[in-house]
Amino acid sequence: MIVADVERRLATLVSADAAGYSRLMASDELATIRAITAYRAAGHRIAAAHDGRVVDSPGDNLLFEFADSAAAVDAAMAFQSFVVETNADIAPAERMQFRIGIHTGEVVVEGDRIYGSGINIAARLERLARPGGICISDEVRRQLPSEPALEDVGLHQVKNIPAPVHAYFVDVPGQTIPAEQRHGAAWPAIAVMPFDTGDEDSDAEYLAEGLCEDLITDLAMWRQFPVIARRSTYTYKGQAIDPVRVGQDLNAAYVVTGSVRRLGQRVRITAQLVETQDGQHVWADRWNTSIEDLFETATELAGAISVALRPELLRAMADRAMRQAPADLTAWDYALRGVFYLRRITRDNAEMAITLLSRAVAMDAGSGFAHAQLAYSHYRLVQNHWSSRPDEDLKALVVHAEAAVACDPMDANAHLYRSLACSVQGKREEAIASLRRAVELNPSLPVAHSLLGQFLGLAGSIDEGIREIDQAIALSPRDPQLWTFYAGKAIVYFNAGRYADSQAASERLLELDPGSPYAYSNIASTAALLGDIATAKRALAKTLEVWPDMSEATLRTLFSSIPQHAVEKYFEGLRLAGYQGSSTST
Repeated sequence: MIVADVERRLATLVSADAAGYSRLMASDELATIRAITAYRAAGHRIAAAHDGRVVDSPGDNLLFEFADSAAAVDAAMAFQSFVVETNADIAPAERMQFRIGIHTGEVVVEGDRIYGSGINIAARLERLARPGGICISDEVRRQLPSEPALEDVGLHQVKNIPAPVHAYFVDVPGQTIPAEQRHGAAWPAIAVMPFDTGDEDSDAEYLAEGLCEDLITDLAMWRQFPVIARRSTYTYKGQAIDPVRVGQDLNAAYVVTGSVRRLGQRVRITAQLVETQDGQHVWADRWNTSIEDLFETATELAGAISVALRPELLRAMADRAMRQAPADLTAWDYALRGVFYLRRITRDNAEMAITLLSRAVAMDAGSGFAHAQLAYSHYRLVQNHWSSRPDEDLKALVVHAEAAVACDPMDANAHLYRSLACSVQGKREEAIASLRRAVELNPSLPVAHSLLGQFLGLAGSIDEGIREIDQAIALSPRDPQLWTFYAGKAIVYFNAGRYADSQAASERLLELDPGSPYAYSNIASTAALLGDIATAKRALAKTLEVWPDMSEATLRTLFSSIPQHAVEKYFEGLRLAGYQGSSTST
């Protein structure tokens, strides 16, 4: 067997495919054939003009090869421009549009044919693109001499390629994005179904009905979930619940089902969150109590269920948005993708969240949800010392927090994030007012209770502040942000001069968030102020181990809302522990 010599070279590959080709062929076969023939001829001309060639053109697909990325992107833009001009005189339903994917990689050349995984990647990128759009890989982007307007659509796992591909949409002049993609959909509706009570039990029946009513009310307070009215869901009472059918009947994306079971004087309550699209269980939990306690605490239990539901519902929606094809993404989907990355606490993920949420705001400036999450993303960068431009991130926090309130003054979360903006500006009274409004709008918002307690404590209302923080802990004892509640407690106790209580709160914080520099630094200061220099020195060493570039200037910026006497006392404790930072603000 003789194997001919083959050539290997680096090439930029362009895959173009006609969107809706089968539909067009079914509608008018001859017109579609004439159109694809004309576009194929244009492809040959444009490729030649950019020192490239058409390698293959089966059916409605064109495969181009170019020597470099810049020529490939220029040719793709020229081709899409030709398509836009050609379609100008054609009825919208009869227009042929192309998706284009571009990737740079090594190919094996055998005569006029080329082979390689890069061809597959270009084809996969083409399928990610919108009709009329261009999608490029990061390899292409990095080789461009000047970067065009791009939209980062993140990492994508593509078929038969082991490593995920980082993709970008190129801004194509003349490409139109449907209005529903610009503005996106509303929050998906949720239906709370009647809780099952099993055998006839008048007490359990009474409790189940009250629990469902309270849960519907609590979920409605979040304002972010359209909640199906009880008069609609109550018609299913006594029936076996099929989530898929309920979703179709009530136009609900999610249903909450549950049960109330009495065993003597004990009661077990269960609740489940189910997607109606496929009947998949998203979340489930159970609570055990006594019949006497439940009559007294049914409202609090409904609040606990709603608090547990919200993050799971957000997670499910964000995960679904991550599975959505980039070409179909709406502003809403971009916001949910931002939330997906925001939940993953790393610098890269926080920056990706900002990219995606900025895209959501650009597509729909009236999205209070997107503004609020974008504000928090900028705050997260500063809070975790990841920001290379903290002043700019703090300004962005203020801008988007104010925009969130302007977009929806009845959204508790918008007022919550506005309180953070007020905090970094040293406006403690305005922060307290924003948090009181957040708690008024949604009494089941744990983070608002925690921050309100912190700011009240800093204003001197120590007991009221601690009660609010304890309320946050009671509302959400398994909250992902539980460590922040104890961080707030540590600050309030420190401000009151209760250093032993402050140290105990930081030690609890460490159990929840091992390696927290805030906890270690506060233990260093409080232990030193209490005279335990050995513990203080160990805690300071751990602080500098996990935060080696800690500076007094950064700390003072973060402590801008804390009374000056407490800040100076904190640094006094750190210096007693051996900290060598500046003794004056910078």
